[in-house]
Amino acid sequence: MGATASIPHFGEQEVGRTVASVGADPGITRAEPRPHAPSAPRTDIQALRAFAVAAVVLFHVWPLAITGGYVGVDVFFVISGYLITGQLVRLRAQGTLRLGAFWAARARRLLPAALLVLLASTALTLAFAPASLVTQYLRSIVGSTLYVENWVLAADAVDYLGADNAPPIAQHYWSLSVEEQFYVLWPLLILLMTSAAIVRRVGRSSLLASVVIISGLSLLLSLVTTFTAPSFAYFATPVRMWEFGFGAVVAILPTLLIAPATRTAIWLVSWTGLLYSAFFFNAETPFPGMAAILPVTATAALIWIGPEPPFRLASAAQWRPIQWIGDNSYGIYLWHWPLIVIAPAIVADDLELWQNVSLVILTVALAALGKRFVEDPVRYGRLARARPRTVLLLAASGMVVVLAAAGLPGIVITTSVQAQTAQAREDVLDPDSCRGANALLNSECDKERDLTTGADQLIPSLAGLYDDTDGAFACYQSEQARIEPCRIGSNAPDATRIALTGDSHAAMLIPGLRDVAVAENWAIDVYVGRGCVWSADSDPTCSDRQAALDSDLLSNDYSAILVTAWNQPDASAQIREERATEYAARWRTAIDNGIMVIPILDNPSVPQSSADCLASTSSFSRETCSFQRSDTGLEDPLEIATRQVGAESVDLRSAYCDSTGTCPMVLGGVVVYRDLHHITATFSHSLAVYLAEDVSRVLAASTSPRP
Repeated sequence: MGATASIPHFGEQEVGRTVASVGADPGITRAEPRPHAPSAPRTDIQALRAFAVAAVVLFHVWPLAITGGYVGVDVFFVISGYLITGQLVRLRAQGTLRLGAFWAARARRLLPAALLVLLASTALTLAFAPASLVTQYLRSIVGSTLYVENWVLAADAVDYLGADNAPPIAQHYWSLSVEEQFYVLWPLLILLMTSAAIVRRVGRSSLLASVVIISGLSLLLSLVTTFTAPSFAYFATPVRMWEFGFGAVVAILPTLLIAPATRTAIWLVSWTGLLYSAFFFNAETPFPGMAAILPVTATAALIWIGPEPPFRLASAAQWRPIQWIGDNSYGIYLWHWPLIVIAPAIVADDLELWQNVSLVILTVALAALGKRFVEDPVRYGRLARARPRTVLLLAASGMVVVLAAAGLPGIVITTSVQAQTAQAREDVLDPDSCRGANALLNSECDKERDLTTGADQLIPSLAGLYDDTDGAFACYQSEQARIEPCRIGSNAPDATRIALTGDSHAAMLIPGLRDVAVAENWAIDVYVGRGCVWSADSDPTCSDRQAALDSDLLSNDYSAILVTAWNQPDASAQIREERATEYAARWRTAIDNGIMVIPILDNPSVPQSSADCLASTSSFSRETCSFQRSDTGLEDPLEIATRQVGAESVDLRSAYCDSTGTCPMVLGGVVVYRDLHHITATFSHSLAVYLAEDVSRVLAASTSPRP
């Protein structure tokens, strides 16, 4: 994974090589500081900061120019591990490590600017963000204020629906969240590790061994989860801990004399590694995993060889503009992403070159102003002499202000949307209302083809679009061996027993099926989950789930199994044929056991241009933001498999697109899609009657006497 990245900033004045003593006990010896230990920030570390923040900003503004700019986050994690470990072990050696004071110093350094940008992001969201993104943006601001944004993003990426969400305005705070969690955990680990060292009268080697073990376990977790759970690997703190650990190891290692030629070689190789990572890694690079070892090791090596340029050309890193960027990297990092996210909504179009350049200039200007009037006064002014308890209380108060500013509007919007949608549901379910699927399936509704609906009258409201699921995913399972079924519909002893299985596109049908199941006397067991749909897929990671599905679907006396799955628009004809064959092979096992299989053909997918149009348009007719079906000439694998097994499918695609292949985004004031391929629960409700008719027809045909 490498699609998004952001750069945390790390705070205190840098020092030379850290002392390696681990306690104030007289039995613990202290290593001397590195001879060239400056009291000012180390110029080499400032240069690394400048490189990292420039890489990320350029990556976000011009992603094709520097495809691996996301590695900047790894650079900063290493720097943080080095600086914070050095500070902690110095304080521990002096017997002055106080957790409250340490955390208060972190709060003074990071929170004022961070909370200011979050407040500004809230104002920008409420003023300019598309209605469909407002609640999502506010949610990310709340998560960032609480410094859990990395876990919010990890959960969204695991959530099949959340994975399709547009990047939120505070997404870049995920790395700050990892950073803050590191600040909480690492002092506790240092205390624990050094306390054990004192008892055994062992110093540096014990601490170093502990850090190496922790880092090694974290790296192993990273290597495994990058392929098995890539979103978790990218955002989760335990998976990223080894990157801090590499910096910590450098801080603990004793000072070594390095020959000039060796230092030059290390400098050249390390910077080459960083530049290679930034320009040749891309979104397809499995990350962090093995790939992250290159930028992490390169950064650790550059810190380890010390601040003095090993040769004349290397002294360019001391150039004043580079040092200034490094010094202001925190503010640049904070401001760049909200401006990038909100600017297209303000100009109502994609940004041109001059506008992107203007955004970079504005980012730098806001960073400089923030440092001058917010960061430095808090960091070095009267508050620097305040008691830790006072600082932490003020920090908590500031967080409460931001939470209220972002959270209360989100609650109001969500409550209003839910009430509006509930009021409109009865109208949507009425086939004579020309709302939702009725607009295309009821011929009487053609006379209302040219009627328009204001954006503020849409159902669901654009502000609640991402939340319009109506419990469709209550039974939804992530990748795991067994899907535990849920029951919807009739509980009558004579109910027709039906199973519904598939991925998120099967889950989208649940709101509509709930509406009709009792009336049709159907008892529906729902087997829906992400990945590994019911087929003869040879993927070994799916074998356990396939076996479990076979066991449940074939042994529960079902009259029929409804199956559906995402018809991916970019799949080639060959891939479609292969998937169809895999579907058919599995379906035959049910058919041979006397169980009917009823495929439900999938809805079309939405181009990004239509989704963007939906978010920015003020009035909608049937043609507004519509698109042409992109799968013309490429059959749904479900359709191919239906022919292969001689089954009969349910085809509701005429509810989405008219006879010319034009697919509206809004039908009768009902928004059809919540993202690029999932329908809204409201539209699912409007499909209910038609879905029931078609399934009943197929069921009846199977029980009719054959001639």
